[in-house]
Amino acid sequence: MTIGIILIILLLLAVLISNALFLYLQKRGSKALNGAAPKIKRDAGLDERTAEFLNMNKVEWTIESKFNGNKLVGWFTPSNGSKVTVILVHGFAVDHNSLNIHAQLFNHLGYNVLQIDNQAAGKSEGKYMGYGYLESRDLLDWIDELNRRRPDEKIVLFGASMGAATVMLTSGESLPDNVKAVIEDSGYTSTEDILSYHCKDRFHIKGLWLIRGASIVSKIRAGFFYGQADCTKALKHCQLPVLFMHGKNDFTVPFEMEEKLSTCGNFPRMIYTSLGVHIRSYYIDSVKYQETVENSLKRYI
Repeated sequence: MTIGIILIILLLLAVLISNALFLYLQKRGSKALNGAAPKIKRDAGLDERTAEFLNMNKVEWTIESKFNGNKLVGWFTPSNGSKVTVILVHGFAVDHNSLNIHAQLFNHLGYNVLQIDNQAAGKSEGKYMGYGYLESRDLLDWIDELNRRRPDEKIVLFGASMGAATVMLTSGESLPDNVKAVIEDSGYTSTEDILSYHCKDRFHIKGLWLIRGASIVSKIRAGFFYGQADCTKALKHCQLPVLFMHGKNDFTVPFEMEEKLSTCGNFPRMIYTSLGVHIRSYYIDSVKYQETVENSLKRYI
């Protein structure tokens, strides 16, 4: 066997491995980030308030992603003539229902809420998730749609996990003046960082070159490189106030990422921490969590 044939075989093998890893990491319903929600007992009253919120009338909205043309679906819940809407962006391999309890919180505080299904989630179209990058492109479209339907509305962006990465990536864009604040809960620093962390934590390998191979496939099949989803870089361009919310017992997104995120850039910021696990701070520390959110929004909007 000649050296040329061996090189071709190795190249083909690398392509096959990179494509398989891409599908594992990004296809609809992927479990790459070990996304099974932990069973956490919620503080008294939260389940009842969430059930009441779910019984409220909701208006289904649809838009078309300018990035790739996929149909995207969201649900708008008004709150007593409020002129402030919070857009909620969910995390990896779940849909908008994963943040019903947080949507209830913002509704309880008197704000309208717009819950959206990201690409490749829930009722929205799409084959591949974007680790915050695709979702940030679509969030710009949702902001435009909200402004079209409800002119003069003030807007707050809230995201959890991959949704937190989404709102941080979006914060670095040139946004309409009525976007007033960002709240991120359990977000990661970058796609490469979070994938590297899980390679080491779950599979005990560094995996950097595997991740970069999958990134090339992602550019071809999904339209972006992983390096484009770097929240630390985006925050350096952020001009909006940001509330960083993280749990010290988060093993899906390591707590150490909070300090890297909250020290980026030059913008107003608030920091909240709890002893919670991933995206579950509100479940176990609801009074302080609500007070922090309420005080932050009173200050900045």
